[in-house]
Amino acid sequence: MVVSVLVGVALLAVAERTLLDSTPLGGEGPAGSRLAVSSRTPRSSAPPDGGVSPRPTVRPGGHGTAPPGTAVLADQVRALMTDQRGAAAREAFGMNPDKPPVVLVDRVSPDGTWAFGTAAIPAPAGTAASPRLAFFAAHWTGERWSAALSGASAFSRLVRRSPAALMPSGEARALAAFSDGDAAVRPGALMLPWKIGGTWTLDTADGGTAPRPLDGLAFSGGDGRVLAAGGGRLYRFCGTDDGLLLIVHADGLGTAYDGLRDTVPLRDGSVVQRGDPLGRTGTARPCGGMAPPGPQVRFGVWHGDRRMPLDGVPLGGWTLRETARPLLGFAERGPDQVLSGGTLTNLGPVPAAPSAPTRSPAPAPPKDGPVLPLPVPSK
Repeated sequence: MVVSVLVGVALLAVAERTLLDSTPLGGEGPAGSRLAVSSRTPRSSAPPDGGVSPRPTVRPGGHGTAPPGTAVLADQVRALMTDQRGAAAREAFGMNPDKPPVVLVDRVSPDGTWAFGTAAIPAPAGTAASPRLAFFAAHWTGERWSAALSGASAFSRLVRRSPAALMPSGEARALAAFSDGDAAVRPGALMLPWKIGGTWTLDTADGGTAPRPLDGLAFSGGDGRVLAAGGGRLYRFCGTDDGLLLIVHADGLGTAYDGLRDTVPLRDGSVVQRGDPLGRTGTARPCGGMAPPGPQVRFGVWHGDRRMPLDGVPLGGWTLRETARPLLGFAERGPDQVLSGGTLTNLGPVPAAPSAPTRSPAPAPPKDGPVLPLPVPSK
């Protein structure tokens, strides 16, 4: 009898200990369920489909991580890109995008109520089209994120209202100018994206498949060092250090440099001056598109929500031209004209020479390099 009593007391003690620890035998029950939930990995802002870059969001100054809600904001911006830019992307690509928009929440204000970043719809592999690019700004209203893309008046209002803790006033003015109104490249504003006096090869219309001969403007050769065509603020797109950079200039224009490697280790929003090094020519295409035949930099001019036509744009002392009949893209300076495959010398930020009058739109053979006529795109 004594033994039975002692065994009963021991079993009672075990049961009491189990209740006090809230750890049911076998790991089942409410306490076990709470443990399982609390140990799950939080939903990442980088889903397996690559829609959001794994680059961590940082607060201004580079300290701390994004507050809760950043993943929700990225989803919202991705939806905005699809709704507001999807139709233009399909038209530019000639097909539906094959990847979701890539969204980078670049920075969040210390109180977590303001955010800024970049977004892109990658171009399908094999197409000569450029990706669709946008900045976004967002403000937490207390219940939801109020977000807008560059090119919309709501974006300009948001960046003008944003606190200095999110971005300095000079950056806010440049981004608002990039988003607002019309813009044009002024003579002497931009140089070619390599050292002054250097000579590179002019390439246009990747594979001859672009709808316009200067849609795929690219440069290759020289020393391979790509420089800023003008001063402004630098930003990265599509979630990699190498690849596509865009500089927003004070006049509201943006110049894009795609395919770079060994890019400068600058944070988004950093100020660069005309002629500062950006990286080297490469073959990277993190924002999609046709792979180049060799190292090059693909160059474009942006404003708001669109990539600007390059016909008539003055660049490094030359003027870019397009003709429809025949379908040609070339650079001219006075009587000198350079077609695709010819070589261009960077004359620096000087106005282009006046064009000589001519009756024919077809340019004469360049004096400084071979002429490789552009093929007419197949329909």
